[in-house]
Amino acid sequence: MIIRLRRIVQAPKSDIKVGSWHSGKVPKADFPMARQAYGLGTSYRWCVISFVALGVECKVLVVFNAGKQKFEAILGAIVSGALRVLCSYEYHPSEPGWHCHAACDNVAKVPNGYMRGPWVKRIPHAKRAHKRQDFDIKDELSAQRFAFKCYKIEVEGSLL
Repeated sequence: MIIRLRRIVQAPKSDIKVGSWHSGKVPKADFPMARQAYGLGTSYRWCVISFVALGVECKVLVVFNAGKQKFEAILGAIVSGALRVLCSYEYHPSEPGWHCHAACDNVAKVPNGYMRGPWVKRIPHAKRAHKRQDFDIKDELSAQRFAFKCYKIEVEGSLL
C-alpha cells in the first residue's frame, strides 16, 4: 500500500499520547530525527505527540517560542525503526506567514532523518504569501491545539 502524507493526515488516529513540555535538546529517544539529540535553545519549549495512523507509528514534535514568534509542528513516521520527516508546518518571522515544508511522495521514498531535501516542497511557494499572517499562538496549550488541528488529530476525553 502506498502511504502518503495526505493519507496519514486524513486517516483516523489511535493510541494518541501527548507528552509533557520540556526545554532544550530533544532526546533522540523522543523524536529520532537526528543521530544525536535535536538541539533547541533553552528559550524554546517542546513536546511530542504520538499516534498510529494507517498502521504507521507517527510522532509530531511541537516547538514553540512566543517571544520569537516561532512555531513548528514536525510530523514524522517511524518506518523500519527510523523516523522519516513528512511535514513541518511552521511560522517564523524570517519567512512571514504560515507555511509548510512537505514530502508529498510515498513515505517509503522519504529518506530517514532529514528535514529538507529535493523531495520536500514549500507550500505556499516561497514567493507567495499565505493568507494567514498572524502568529496566534499564545501559550503551550494553544500550540498543542494548533498541532492537533494541522494534522487532524482528534483527541477524545480530556487530554487537553
